[in-house]
Amino acid sequence: MPGVARMSGTAPHPEADWSFGDRVRVPTKPEWGVGTVTRAAATHVRGKPCWTLTVRFPNAGIKMVNTSTGTLERVEDTTEAGGGETAMAIAEAEAVAGDDLLGPQAQRRVESLMVGLPEACTDPFRSIPTRVEATVDLYRFDGSGRALVDWAVAQTGLDDPLSRFNRQELETHFRKWQQVRDSHLAKLAYEARQKGLSVDQVLAAGPEEARAAAAHARFRR
Repeated sequence: MPGVARMSGTAPHPEADWSFGDRVRVPTKPEWGVGTVTRAAATHVRGKPCWTLTVRFPNAGIKMVNTSTGTLERVEDTTEAGGGETAMAIAEAEAVAGDDLLGPQAQRRVESLMVGLPEACTDPFRSIPTRVEATVDLYRFDGSGRALVDWAVAQTGLDDPLSRFNRQELETHFRKWQQVRDSHLAKLAYEARQKGLSVDQVLAAGPEEARAAAAHARFRR
């Protein structure tokens, strides 16, 4: 049961229990997919209770992670194929595809989610340099070969996005997502300059494509 220590005679573990079969995601590595816990052990790091988990990820194999790093999130609601909100929207769109009213509405929701950016890039409570860094990190997805599938896994949460989309559909969604990503980075870079914040070091560490997007003339002074 959540919040109850596994070993008798010990104080309650402040973190909800992890156990075999739990579903998890690493927000910084969404392309790994939704993983399944195969082993969970309560432990301590620097005197603080936490969990060491062995997780099997569909696109990254077996990884050992510790919850003290704060890099894991539980995945409670998923489709049978994995994923969260986007995967559920895809499933709903397929279910009403033949409905003249609901079908187009459901498809538009899928399209909107497919071009969305992670919260780390858009959260206004995060600093602009932090959001720039998170957005620059998205340029690891270049839309070629395996990178396109990795992007689709990250975007949908599905273990196998090619089971729901053909490659041409993914390429179309990816091109639209690229435009949203580039425009967002340019806007952030412009806001940073307006506020006198330097993001040059973050941009310099990114690929040329990111630097080009950040220097877009529409957002220059």
